[in-house]
Order: sequence, then structure tokens, then C-alpha cells
Amino acid sequence: MKRLLLASTLLASAAAPAAADIAISAESKMGIVGGDLYAPTDEAQFFNDLTLTFEGTGETDGGLTFGFVIEMVKGAGPTVPNGATACDSEEAFIEGSFGRLSLGGVDGAYYTRVGEANLGASIADDETLHAGYFAGDALDGSEDGQILRYDYDTGGFGLSLSLEQDNNGAGSDDIYGLGLSYAAEAGGVGLTVALGYQSNSNDDLAGASVMADFGNGFQAALTLADFDAAAAGADFSHVGVGLGYSTGAWSVSGNYGAYDFSGAPDQDGFGLTAAYDLGGGAALHAGYGDGEGVESWSLGMIMAF
Repeated sequence: MKRLLLASTLLASAAAPAAADIAISAESKMGIVGGDLYAPTDEAQFFNDLTLTFEGTGETDGGLTFGFVIEMVKGAGPTVPNGATACDSEEAFIEGSFGRLSLGGVDGAYYTRVGEANLGASIADDETLHAGYFAGDALDGSEDGQILRYDYDTGGFGLSLSLEQDNNGAGSDDIYGLGLSYAAEAGGVGLTVALGYQSNSNDDLAGASVMADFGNGFQAALTLADFDAAAAGADFSHVGVGLGYSTGAWSVSGNYGAYDFSGAPDQDGFGLTAAYDLGGGAALHAGYGDGEGVESWSLGMIMAF
């Protein structure tokens, strides 16, 4: 009887199509870093980092897609060579013809749509750590870190709405976000224009970006942002520009950013990257960042699995 039941179960399992799938990917980094950023010494130091990403998806009988994403990140940097592993960017989502609804450690609507000036990568993110860089995630995670976001894309047009509640009823204002984007091709150039707004009633962030892919290896980015803060003297405006070029296995990029503060000295900085694709998911990377007298550099390999 047990053999019959087991055989029946196996046949039923074989006949039923898989309704769920779990995928695992990883990124590993190794190399050396240095510079004033790692004070009190700027001597070259070893650097390693590892990120494991788990993504599960399934589908209901009615065609609704559901799933989760979670990253396991090892503490990176020369000061934490064997840092503890932590979970990051966890989210659950449902998706269908109506769009996608995500909840968890996701980006806000502004950061989802508005682009960044950086068009390259390095093992230690030197190109985005300089004093003039602004990523656009100024309000994300400033409450309880759980963000509900809705995304919809059609015909080149994209819409994102987000909400982050105050931290366990702490009495602070919720954070609302709106992001809009439109992608099109003009004269052989791929253009993406985006607008974003995010606010917690006290602090307001508004910005825009234009990203261009010229189809010949060249890329360019322009970002503008304005932050209106409740704290006296904390208001700022920011402009960022980026250029990138790829040919064969080589790619290089540079970005420049400048802050205009209302109650503090202005600051700016720049970042540079260079990479050589070895194939098979491995690439050599070099990075450099410099701003307001603080510099950093890195050299190593990024491996994708």
C-alpha cells in the first residue's frame, strides 16, 4: 500500500506543472582599497564583499504572480574583513496586468524613477562616496524602513507611488513618494526623462534626471535635485553630471556633483571608474573618488554568479 501511495504521489507531482520557482544569484568582490576616506591611515588594505540574492516566484490559478526577494550581505570594508551577514532589501510582491505592488525594504518612488549621475562601478563604490555625490534616496528608510510601493509601466511611460509609515507610531509624519518616467528614442538616441517627489510634510525632495544612450558606446546623465528641510540651514540644491563609454571589453565612466547649501559651505566632488570584462561573469574594476580634500581608490575584481 505504501509503495502504491508513493507511486501515485510521484505520478501526480510529475503531471502537475511547477507553480513556484526559487532562484539564487550572487555577487562577490575582492581587491585592495586606500585613501583618506579610510582614516586614520590611507595605506592600502584588503577588501572583500559578498551578496547572496534569493528570489522566489509563483503564480495563482488566476494568473497573479507573487513572490519575494531577499539579499544576504556580508559586512564589507577593510575594517570588517569578516563582517557579520545581514539581510537587506527584503520584499514581498504581487504582480499582474495592473502593475506591481511591493512591500519591504524597497526603494521609494523617487529613487526608483529618477536616475543617478554614476554610470560605472567599482568594488568599494568610490565613485559614489565623494563629497559631491547625491543618490536621491535622502528620505528612504528615515522612518521604519518598510516601504509600500506601486509600479506601473506601459508604452515607455512609468509610474511609481510609495508610502513609508512613521516608526511604530512615533508621531512623525509618513513619507509619501511619486516618480514618473518616460523612455523614447529620438534620432537614434535612447532618452529617459524622469521626475520625482518625496515628502514627510517637514522635508521635501524634488528632482529630475535625463539619461541618454547614444547607441555608439557613449552614455550621459544629468540630475537635478532640490531639498527643502525643516531644520534651519539644511536646505540644498544639487546638480550631477555623468559620462560613460564602452568599447569591446572596456568601459570607463566619470561623474561630477555639486551641492549648494543654504546654511553651510558648498561642496563638490568627482568619481572615476574603469572596468575590463573577463567574460563568464567576472570583471576587473578600478575606482577613484575625490571631494573636499578626501579621496579614496580601489582595485579588484567583481564576480557575478
